[in-house]
Amino acid sequence: MKLLSTGKTAIVVISLVLVSFALGAFGDSKPPRAKTDIYHDLEVFAGVIEKVQAYYVDEVDTHELVREAIDGMLSKLDPHSQFLADLEYEDLMVSTRGEFGGLGIFISFRDNYPTVISAIDDTPAYRAGIRGGDQIIEIEGMVTEGWAVDRAVGYLRGDPGTPVSFKISRPGSREAIEYAITREIINVKSVPYYDTFGEGVGYIKVGSFSKHTAQELEDALLDLEAQGMKRLVLDFRMNPGGLLQAATEVSEMFLDKDKLLVFTKGRLPNANRKYYSSNRKVHGGYPIVVMINGHSASASEIFAGAMQDWDAALVVGQTTFGKGTVQTVFNLSETEAVKLTTAKYYTPSGRSIHKDQPTDEEEAAQLAAVSEGGEEYPAPLEEMQGADDQAGLPKEKQDEDRPVYYTSGGRMVYGGGGIAPDLELEPREYTDLQRRLEREAVGFSFVVDYFTSHEYGDQWEADDRVLEDFYAHLDTREFKYKKDELTEENVAYIRTMLAREAANNQAGRSAAYRVVTEDDPEFQHVLSIMGSASSLTDLFAYAEQQKGIKKASAD
Repeated sequence: MKLLSTGKTAIVVISLVLVSFALGAFGDSKPPRAKTDIYHDLEVFAGVIEKVQAYYVDEVDTHELVREAIDGMLSKLDPHSQFLADLEYEDLMVSTRGEFGGLGIFISFRDNYPTVISAIDDTPAYRAGIRGGDQIIEIEGMVTEGWAVDRAVGYLRGDPGTPVSFKISRPGSREAIEYAITREIINVKSVPYYDTFGEGVGYIKVGSFSKHTAQELEDALLDLEAQGMKRLVLDFRMNPGGLLQAATEVSEMFLDKDKLLVFTKGRLPNANRKYYSSNRKVHGGYPIVVMINGHSASASEIFAGAMQDWDAALVVGQTTFGKGTVQTVFNLSETEAVKLTTAKYYTPSGRSIHKDQPTDEEEAAQLAAVSEGGEEYPAPLEEMQGADDQAGLPKEKQDEDRPVYYTSGGRMVYGGGGIAPDLELEPREYTDLQRRLEREAVGFSFVVDYFTSHEYGDQWEADDRVLEDFYAHLDTREFKYKKDELTEENVAYIRTMLAREAANNQAGRSAAYRVVTEDDPEFQHVLSIMGSASSLTDLFAYAEQQKGIKKASAD
């Protein structure tokens, strides 16, 4: 095989060979072509690149061309197989390890600069006094105006123990502030928030599945149980998934030993595996509700499916995303890898919940704010995406077209197209004004300016005087809206939005989560259900009753 003359390009072609070998091992079941044909195809490819590099009318970046070719090849397989390099590869490692080397700040793009949303407690950034609203205007001497968040993240992250210098512009300060901070290992929480509500109802938000998820969930459960928790709500909405192992570890925390949790099937024998619970300590003795929506995917669907099939929890919300495939990451170098779909997974009852998707689960769960640590900002935008409607059909019609399975207790469940909840809840509908307010982050910018001259106390609220200041802020930001849009519903939303931003800015992310959760109509619905149900059997009976009422009204 003839490699190109430049060392950089030769490395890329070698990577392509490795990708091709991987595809030969994990491709479809058609008879493989002779290896000599593969070598010939690669030689032709290298020849084309060489001619483009030598004779094309304009000078081109052949490295970029090869990357595009690899991406095009993998896109023919499925949305979840992809080539990962540099920051993409690092992001994947962060999401699975649950940690990275960095400063500990959540950042987003605001007013043409990377801007701090908040600092994580007990991190280098937090101890240095970095706070929400700080605009990062320079990193290592480079002006960051117009920088995308991922570019800033690439420079802020690094090996623990190494320093990074940057400048910020802080509201209320005339001069830029310079920092030189030493990076540390930052833990990205899979369980960003838990608390108690109502009469002994424990609530736990699980945002992803990494190697730390089971331990974080265990710690939250022990704390809530020590507080006398009588009922539990596990919120997996907007959870895009993660490690298969983490999904089984979380599932076995609620299921008896030797229960089948999930099984996988693939083309190769080593892809066919069954995963059983090995945990001897099970959390239970109280009714459990699992909340899902259209952006709960992958590992979160494995957990919801196992809990549903074993009648261990009432699953509520909207039908999940439907990503029923397993990906394996094959390292190609220290900074490059290929992620390939190698198997499909099935719930304990034998359900495949996979459905073809136009985009992958990361795109489905993408939020407006991106953090340095890979964790999303707790704004209602994560609810605004809304659940997929499965071709716009009514749920009853969707169920008619799906294969039927039965739980261990004989309840009817469905395969194909995600995990259908036992109890369907209507997702929150957002008005056009509410979406625009969040999209342009005017609540965030107002709060940053507001607290440069105001105090924040335990009883702080967005009263009428604060609202008047906020409307004036909208004018200075040239935010266009009509007076008749200030309906009772929208004004109530604005008050909550400002309370959320103020809590995050002044008291931290947990305080912001509390505001969001208390204002969540789906969670409030669940609270009302749990208040009248003393057991899981009561919850199942309520769900069946609601299905009967809905069917009767449809007829």
